[in-house]
Amino acid sequence: MAHVTHAPTGLGPASLRQAIARFLKREWTAYLTHRAKRATVRILRDLDDATLRDIGLGRSEVESVVYGTAGDRRLRYNGR
Repeated sequence: MAHVTHAPTGLGPASLRQAIARFLKREWTAYLTHRAKRATVRILRDLDDATLRDIGLGRSEVESVVYGTAGDRRLRYNGR
């Protein structure tokens, strides 16, 4: 009878299923986050300038606020 070599325990069917599940969860979360950010940009762009000003945003800042990281905000020029 020939000697059968088994895969290391970390690469078994259960581990493979877990790895696939983690991958799918990560991709699904990234997709939902992307969709939420796109919706937020769309909603903010639909607001009038006075409302944006009331919440402390300029029209030119919308995307940098939604897609940027904390402290990454590009401020509009007030001309004052």
